[in-house]
Amino acid sequence: MIRRKKKTQQQREGAAVIEFAVCLPVILLIVLGTIEAGNMLFLKQTLVQAAYEGAKVAIVTGDTERTEASINAVAAGRNIQNLEVEFVPTNLADAVPGQTISVIVSAPSDTNSIIPFGPFRNRTVQNSTSMVRE
Repeated sequence: MIRRKKKTQQQREGAAVIEFAVCLPVILLIVLGTIEAGNMLFLKQTLVQAAYEGAKVAIVTGDTERTEASINAVAAGRNIQNLEVEFVPTNLADAVPGQTISVIVSAPSDTNSIIPFGPFRNRTVQNSTSMVRE
């Protein structure tokens, strides 16, 4: 004997499908937004670390190439794309002991994003670290 579902049970199943169809995009948007926000925090923290490591090398050696290599090593280890580095003063070898050296590191959010849309598009994430030359 084949039993048929009651009409109210069939209507409830239909309502559940519609509720799911309405809620799914909202849930996906929240999940993707959370993942992207976490990715941008990771990018910011990587730039903090890269600038700090670069400043440590810059105050000891005064060598621009070694400093950039140190910064790029941190960025490459964390897969950061299109990194830009700036020094103040521009020529680290000219900095005298006691002078402040600043390392400014920036990266575009577009090339370091997980999703191709969202609130972090067309922005540049930047960090700077300053230390006194030894």
